[in-house]
Amino acid sequence: MPATTAATRRTGRVSPKRQALGEAPVPSHQKQDHQQIANTSIKSTFAVVKNTSVSTDMATGIKKAKIASPFVATKSIMHRSTAAPQIVGRESEQAAIRKFLETTVEKARGGSMYISGNPGTGKTACLQALIRQSSATFKSVLVNCVPLTRPGQVYAAILDAMGVNNTSADKALADLEQMAFENKEPFLVILDEVDSLLGSRQEVLYRVFELAVHPKSCMALVGIANALDLTDRFLPRLQARNCVPVLLNFNPYQVSDIVAILQSRLDSVPSAAGEPVIQKAALELCARKVAATSGDLRKALDVCRQAMEAAEADCKRKAASIDKENSTDAPSSAPTPKVSIMHIAKVLNKLNGSPVAQKLDALNFQQKLVLCAYISLVGITAEKEKEKTKIATGSKRAAPSTGGIAISGLFAEYGTICSKLSMLASVTRSEFLDLVTMMETQGIVEVEASKAGRRGGRRIVSTTGAADDRTMRLAVDEADVRRALAKTSALTSVL
Repeated sequence: MPATTAATRRTGRVSPKRQALGEAPVPSHQKQDHQQIANTSIKSTFAVVKNTSVSTDMATGIKKAKIASPFVATKSIMHRSTAAPQIVGRESEQAAIRKFLETTVEKARGGSMYISGNPGTGKTACLQALIRQSSATFKSVLVNCVPLTRPGQVYAAILDAMGVNNTSADKALADLEQMAFENKEPFLVILDEVDSLLGSRQEVLYRVFELAVHPKSCMALVGIANALDLTDRFLPRLQARNCVPVLLNFNPYQVSDIVAILQSRLDSVPSAAGEPVIQKAALELCARKVAATSGDLRKALDVCRQAMEAAEADCKRKAASIDKENSTDAPSSAPTPKVSIMHIAKVLNKLNGSPVAQKLDALNFQQKLVLCAYISLVGITAEKEKEKTKIATGSKRAAPSTGGIAISGLFAEYGTICSKLSMLASVTRSEFLDLVTMMETQGIVEVEASKAGRRGGRRIVSTTGAADDRTMRLAVDEADVRRALAKTSALTSVL
């Protein structure tokens, strides 16, 4: 396969919190690190997992390589940063990408494509694999748009990835246009997380898509993001300008897809005595749980790797226990760890948490505000009952009460919290009732007829005197609700 010029190996360290690209020219002593963070060349080979380790001959002192255990090699191949030995599945998506490459850069023509899909569905990995498989000679660069502080910085980022010394941010667009129109060699630009370039008028996105489809352009463009309707929702004028990109969506992985991909990675490592390191039933359990939640392949890889670490720790503990019982100086040889269903289940429970926690974490911000209002009113009511009990009996302990909170009072408290936060306007009463109903359907709260006037019941009305005939109470533990709400930083001041 032809090699590309000025290739930069991918570091895998791109983070939104890394140093953002600046509008000013990058100093020469920082330019190399700057390019490694934001840009990368695609046609460079991935790092291969080496199934060897180094030992030293005690007699000669010479270091010599030896084959690592299948367990160590399998744990390495299950890391999310390790490239897959081959792309499994995604036949229709591969065909669409291959056709796009054949009609654009492989024929020295421009064009554009937008790839959408949830995180961990193989968008970037599939594209990179097909670029490496291409027999045509063209340069391809990957620019992560997350570190860019302003959309206009993408022009300079592309030039830096191409190895062009750009001395002025103002000239970046002109230099990029000159390269696209006058350069005889085709090149492919991949903008990962392209939705980070969204602005007030989207002029930058319109410009790069127009540049790619210009009749005289030799630049092909591929934008990658999660949103399915990014072009229709934020770039509606592309159709009027005859610049509509080829659309391709990656659906979440299904159970069979995840099992096939994980099995392909396991098969790439020779196992001792033909025994798999991860049991087939454990592999299927991992695939089913991940497919039921997100379909994110990266999560499945993390689960398998953490389960292998747990199995390895179990084997070490067993070996240490055997050595202690035998009271021998020489350590016994521990068997190769095997990942069972028990190991996978423990890791999944640790990552996912309880079903109640998952429900609470999935609530939207408005629903969390309703729960904040409930907790606030419960605390206010508890203090009032404590004072009444103290006056009546002389005890500081309040009598337990099982009554709910009146929805009318809950709505008033919700409006007060929205005013304190000054982040967003409160919803209407009917929309508020819809929020409560949705949480009732999920089993988080219970709504029932008011028990005002009955023994043990309490009822709170709004400041306007309006009352509601229903009350709301939590159907889950209040401690779980507080923990879930504390994860949202904007609500910590309310709690």
